[in-house]
Formats: sequence, C-alpha cells, structure tokens
Amino acid sequence: MKLDSVKEDTIRAVLGKVFRLYVQSHCYHWNVEGPNFRSLHAMFETQYQTLNGFLDAIAERLRVLGSKAPASLDELLVLSNPNQDAIAQTTDEMLANHCADFHRFIDVLRNAIQVLADVRDDGTVGILSDILEWSEKEHWMMSATMK
Repeated sequence: MKLDSVKEDTIRAVLGKVFRLYVQSHCYHWNVEGPNFRSLHAMFETQYQTLNGFLDAIAERLRVLGSKAPASLDELLVLSNPNQDAIAQTTDEMLANHCADFHRFIDVLRNAIQVLADVRDDGTVGILSDILEWSEKEHWMMSATMK
C-alpha cells in the first residue's frame, strides 16, 4: 500500500514539527537557568522524552501505511522548518519561544487531523488526537508559568 501524497505530506509535516519541538525542548533543558531552574529543567526533560515517543509513533505510522520514514538528519531538518529558529538566551525567552512554537504546532495538528479525517485515516487521527491533547495541556502550563 502506497500513501497518497497529501496524506504522506501531512504526516511528514507533523513529524517535522515534533522533531523541532523535541530538539528545542532538549536544548532548553540543557540551558535553562534562574530561580525556576529545577521545575523548568524537569518540564523540558519530560517534554523531550514525551516528544521522542511521538517521533517514534509517527515514523512507525508512516511505515505501517507503506511509506518510508525520514532516513537522515538532513531530511528531518528540512521537515522541521529550521529557518524559524530564534535563539533564546534567557529563561523568559525560552518559555516565550517554546510556548509560541507549541501554539503553532497545535495549529498544525488540528489541520492535519482534519485532513486525515477527511480521507478516513482513523489510525493516524487517533495518534495525532492524543498528541494534540498533550500539546494543548503543555501549552496551557507554559502560558500559566509566564504570567
């Protein structure tokens, strides 16, 4: 079974965004400082560990559907839109950037879920719906932390 291009492109776009958030979470975990260090360090760690699981689930879903998963860092970087990166130097910048990226990711997920629901890919919709639920909660928690 070969995926049609719209479906494959949609799933790959989500995979790229998850990869971007995974790397960002990991880097922020390494570099966070300040009075909220312990809680933010732990939050970023939980995020990158969870996102790593999502990477695996999405890549394996591509394989289940008959497509190849990305096979190189270069391919993942292209999917992740690296030109959007803003380098955060402070904890406040990290939270603001990460929160904004999660917000964009939530929009991508909602769009992908709609596209895939329209083509009746219930399996992928289920995976992405779980990711959406987790992402919305993370976004809310980061937004509340910045108040």
